[in-house]
Amino acid sequence: METVVIGAGLAGLAAAARLVEAGRSVTVIEARNRIGGRVWTRRDSGVSGAIELGPEWLADHGAMHDLVLRSGSKPVRSEGLFMIRRGGRWEGLGDPSRGAGRLFQQLRSLKGPDRSLAAALAECCSEPAWADARASLISYVQGFHAADPARLSIRWLLEAEANDEVTESDVRVPEGLDRSVEAIARELEGRCPIRLETVARELRWRRGEVEIATSAGTLRATSVIVTVPLPILKLPDSAAGLRIIPEILDKREALGQIEMGPVMKLAFRFSEPFWREIKPLRGMLFVQAPDQPIPTWWMPSLEDVPVLIGWAGGPKAAQLGNANDGALADLALTSLSATLAMPREVIEKKAVTCLTHDWNRDPFTLGAYTYVAVGGVEAHRVLAEPVEQTLFFAGEATCGDGLNATMEGALQSGRRAGDEVIAETGGGSANPPSGRR
Repeated sequence: METVVIGAGLAGLAAAARLVEAGRSVTVIEARNRIGGRVWTRRDSGVSGAIELGPEWLADHGAMHDLVLRSGSKPVRSEGLFMIRRGGRWEGLGDPSRGAGRLFQQLRSLKGPDRSLAAALAECCSEPAWADARASLISYVQGFHAADPARLSIRWLLEAEANDEVTESDVRVPEGLDRSVEAIARELEGRCPIRLETVARELRWRRGEVEIATSAGTLRATSVIVTVPLPILKLPDSAAGLRIIPEILDKREALGQIEMGPVMKLAFRFSEPFWREIKPLRGMLFVQAPDQPIPTWWMPSLEDVPVLIGWAGGPKAAQLGNANDGALADLALTSLSATLAMPREVIEKKAVTCLTHDWNRDPFTLGAYTYVAVGGVEAHRVLAEPVEQTLFFAGEATCGDGLNATMEGALQSGRRAGDEVIAETGGGSANPPSGRR
C-alpha cells in the first residue's frame, strides 16, 4: 500500500480523505473500537440533543464549522452570563477569556526570554491590586487550556489569546459532533479501509518504507501519517504507546516542550432544569465555584434539556487522581451543591443519570489536549515537519496560532499532512492494502 494513517480521529480521517481524493491507496488504523478519537458523542433516551464527553465548542466559521454544516447539522450560538460563586454570593464574571485584558497588557510588556505564566505574574503583577485579576487568569488557564501555570509558556499564551478563533468558540451542535465525524467516514466508504481495535505498537522506517507492528499484525507501506495524541508518542512504553525506530531526535525534543493537559468532564441529567428557578442564575451560561473539586458548570445548547456539564481542567483535574466514576459523581454532586447553594440531597433526588469520562486515564489519550511549555513556542512546527518523504505528522498538537487543543486545528492538520504526502511522494498506486494478520 502507499500510506497508512494511524488514528481515526478528525486529523486521521481528514488526512485519509485528502489522499483518497487524490487517488491514493490508504488504510486507516484505529486503536479504539470506534472512530472519532477525542470526539465522543453520547445520547440519553431521556433528553433531546446529544451529550459530548469530548470537545463541544467551535467557532462560527472555519473548516470545522463547514464540516458541521456539510453533515446536515445546525450549529447554534450559546449566549448567557458567566457567573461565579464566592463569598457566599453569586457575581457576574464576564467572559473570563476577556476579563483579564489589563493583565494581558502588563504581561505583554515583559522583555527577555520566555517564562512560565506563574513566573511572569510574580514578576510583573504581584501587587495586591492585581490579586483578583491574577486569580481569574489562573482559573481561566487551568480550566480553558487545561494548563499548569508553573509550566505554561507566557509567550505561547499571549499568542493563543490573540487568535479570535480560540476566544470566540461559542458555537455548539445539538445534533452531535459524531455526525461530522461520520460525514468524513462516508466519503471514505468503499475507498479506504478503517481497521478498528488495531493498536500501532512499533513503527520501523527508512526512506520510502515503513513497517508498522500492530496488535492485529504487521502493515507495510511507503509512507505513514501519525495522528495519535501526544502522550502516545511521548510514552512509548505505555499501554497504547507507539515507538518509532529509528527515533527522530528533534521530534523527541519537541515532544518535551509540549504538555498534555488533564481534563475531567461529567454530564448530569436531571428530572428537570431546576437551576433555572434560581433567580440570579436564570440567564447564566457558565457558573463557577473555584474552590470546589469540579469548579465549572455550563448549560446545554438547548434550553429545555435538563443537563448540566461539569468540568475540571489542569491541576484541578490532576488532583482528582484515580477516582472511579462513582467517586467522581459523588464529588460532582457535592461541588454542584456548593455552586448552586442548594442542599445536596435536593440535587441528588433530581439526578437521573451521570455520564463521565476521565481522559487522563484513557489509555489512548492519557490526557485531553495540549498546551505549550516554556521555550516551546516553535515545537509544533518541529513536530509537524515531514521526515524523509516518509513520516508525516498531524493532530492538534502539531498546530500553531492557538489552534492546538481545537477540533479546527485537528481537522486542518490532517488536511495539511495529506497534502504534504501528495506533494512529497509524487504519483500514486492503485495497489490494494497489504499486510498480514
